[in-house]
Amino acid sequence: MAPKFKGNSDDWLDDQSSRRSGKGTVISKKKKADALDSSEANATVAEVFPRQCRVRLDETGEEILCGYRRASVLGHAAGHAEEGERDRSPVAVGDRVQIERSSPDSGTVKGICARRNLLARPAPGRDRTQKKVRQVIAANVDVLVIVASVGEPEFSPGLVDRFLIAAESAGIHPVICVSKLDLLNGSERPWEMYADLGYEVFPCCAKKGQGTVQLQERLEGLTAVFCGHSGVGKTSLLRVLLGTELGKVGAVSEATGKGRHTTSSAVLLEQKKFSAKTAWIDTPGVREFGLMNLEPEALPEFFPEFKELVCSTQGCLHYDQPGAEPGCLAHSLPRYPSYCRILESLLAGEN
Repeated sequence: MAPKFKGNSDDWLDDQSSRRSGKGTVISKKKKADALDSSEANATVAEVFPRQCRVRLDETGEEILCGYRRASVLGHAAGHAEEGERDRSPVAVGDRVQIERSSPDSGTVKGICARRNLLARPAPGRDRTQKKVRQVIAANVDVLVIVASVGEPEFSPGLVDRFLIAAESAGIHPVICVSKLDLLNGSERPWEMYADLGYEVFPCCAKKGQGTVQLQERLEGLTAVFCGHSGVGKTSLLRVLLGTELGKVGAVSEATGKGRHTTSSAVLLEQKKFSAKTAWIDTPGVREFGLMNLEPEALPEFFPEFKELVCSTQGCLHYDQPGAEPGCLAHSLPRYPSYCRILESLLAGEN
């Protein structure tokens, strides 16, 4: 059984402190609210807290804190939730919402607009045999920027592949940003195989400003969410891209080789450098990233290099199990080890 990709334990996306056991309580079922039309929105969710969220107002650009009632915002707005699933939070960063202001710095979320897409994963630390809990990381996204570093921590194809699958299955365009280019030592460049497959790859160095202008130009005018492993340098990269301070930069732990993340939750960043349509979302480094509602048989579809294979076994899963699929031609492909690890986790029901 293959382990899932893990990193720093200080990971807000993996935090379980906000759970409520619900023991001894009876929760009556209420009719779920319908999604609002996009024309009814007057704000965008910028950050999410238990029972509250910070929103950015369309009219003025200012941000206020708004409360919400789960029953008032949950429903079609949750965005294509499968039967037997529930959302960890009914609102997500990037959601278009209608708010009613009650004071200069506070208000109430009255409803959520239907999402055009969302980036989600199974909430970590849950018993997968019980009802699925979905964690929506960001909604209404144009581009997922997968940040992976050259070193400290080293480039992880497995985690990159999981993000690629999540993005493509949600209809979000993926872009790979290879950070910390100043740490490049030697001739090995594992990220080049992604460029060879047609993915957009941007090698960058925040310290030297290398590659950052090209990435700026690619993302200007778009809603982009930045994701990656802890310590890959997202905060440093975003500081250079936006030309503004974003908070402390975490050091890499000597004990684990993983970075200490500096972002405590997903957040819609403030920016004055680009057009008003430019909206970038930062997220904490993750220690695991499960895949939602993906059957093992569908996995090869997310590996374009497999499409040209003509294997002798009908419906070949390209699984590296001796004697199981004779004549499989996938074993020599560069991403095959990563594919097998993901397939093993899906076959084991671990997502």
